[in-house]
Amino acid sequence: MKKILALISLLFLLTGCTVNYHVTINEDLSVLEEVKIYENEDFYDMYYKTSKSNALKTFLDEYKDDLEKNNYEYEIIKDTNPYVILRKKYKTMEEYLQNGKLFNDYFDEINYHKDGDIVKITTNGFNPVDDDVPERFYIDNLEIAITSSYKVINHNATRISKDTNTFYYEIDDNTEEFSIILEYDTSKKFNPNHDLYVVMMVLIGITVASWIFIIINKKKKI
Repeated sequence: MKKILALISLLFLLTGCTVNYHVTINEDLSVLEEVKIYENEDFYDMYYKTSKSNALKTFLDEYKDDLEKNNYEYEIIKDTNPYVILRKKYKTMEEYLQNGKLFNDYFDEINYHKDGDIVKITTNGFNPVDDDVPERFYIDNLEIAITSSYKVINHNATRISKDTNTFYYEIDDNTEEFSIILEYDTSKKFNPNHDLYVVMMVLIGITVASWIFIIINKKKKI
């Protein structure tokens, strides 16, 4: 496991762009961890032989056995600016919070509390990146996205995607204070069409009421 953490740390260490860290809470309450990593030119100066995609593959192939052994999948997205996606699935949120690289590097304390159907996750003791601690991953900008299959009832995200129920948190090298609060209800699945459904029901109600009003007035005139 240490080799995998070293690999992930090295990947972060070499990147000079935004790292997109995405956590998905699935309907079966399992958790998918997905990290998109964009390397900088210093990395390609070392590994760039035929193409940037091949450079990424050459680097990752050195750790292929360790990645597979620890249930990590990886994919290289070929683009003008190619990037790596690392994925790992955890059976439960508890398992993820205990083993996930991000939370354990950045926070002294991770609290998980479940009360019936309500799950609450909070963090304390934010540790900004320290250049004097090289074993911790370094990034210029980090975007954390948490997508929940269930209704979120409390959060402190900086922005939200209502269509996907994704909550975004952002860190950069100037961030000194930071925490995550996310509370969700596992008895209520997220429905992207809920607001539209409510609007439609209201419109239908208004329409029916209007027709009833018209019919009653016509009968009175007769």
